[in-house]
Amino acid sequence: MIATDVASSGLIEACEREDVALVDLRGTLVLNSGSAFIRIQGRGRFQRTPRAPVFHGKGSRLIRVLLSEPGRTWSIRQMEELTQTGYGYAQGVMTLLERDGYLERASRKSGFRVRDSAGLIRAWLDRGKRTAAVVDAFNAPSTTADSLQRGHSALTSLGIRSVFTLASGLRPEERFASGLPHGVYSSGPVDSLIQAFGLRRMTPHNFWVMRPDVAADTQAGGVYFMPRGLPHGPGVALPQLIVDFHFSAGRGKEQAEVLQERYLKALPLLPESPA
Repeated sequence: MIATDVASSGLIEACEREDVALVDLRGTLVLNSGSAFIRIQGRGRFQRTPRAPVFHGKGSRLIRVLLSEPGRTWSIRQMEELTQTGYGYAQGVMTLLERDGYLERASRKSGFRVRDSAGLIRAWLDRGKRTAAVVDAFNAPSTTADSLQRGHSALTSLGIRSVFTLASGLRPEERFASGLPHGVYSSGPVDSLIQAFGLRRMTPHNFWVMRPDVAADTQAGGVYFMPRGLPHGPGVALPQLIVDFHFSAGRGKEQAEVLQERYLKALPLLPESPA
């Protein structure tokens, strides 16, 4: 017997010809027991669930783009080109997000827009993973804006890409909790980062060097996508900063909640949902 989700007409004919039983999720049944022959052509609707990971890996590239510009309408082609994930992959993720109520379309042929920004970012926090594949904790003798700016400039002069996060990714008016670690995303040599920021392998650990996972180590919807301009250098986009604090230790979750509230309050009012 063959069991499948949706049997094609060719498969049905082959099973009849070879006396192989067949059943699918649309209600198709082919059965030849010798004394009886049953053939039912299923007409039920069946929607495949995309297998692409949504809130981690390459799928999180699309989440970052959607949350960074939630008022924009996106075609699959635009999203695929911007995130470099492939058309089929982007379509699977966007379709699943639409099915779960986070996105909407005016028609089957129109683009997607975010319908539920609050729900989408909460789902990322609940079902996502820490973006950093590796976190090295150090002690930084100085985390002033001048020190951070000199460190970033030193890395840039070496051709090493970096972007600030955690306490280093906050604007002064956004800071809520105390004792937050500073952090920087970079895939550069750790010795170069140690030298650039004057880091020491000792406690207390107040500075994290964070290696982004492979899928996030890019400007194409990764941690370097739409960085915020800070006095000391680029910082990750606000949705990514919320995620980073959520998965950090100490009072990080409190800071994430405050940032999430600020993010949602700043969102523009969306036009009326399509009928």
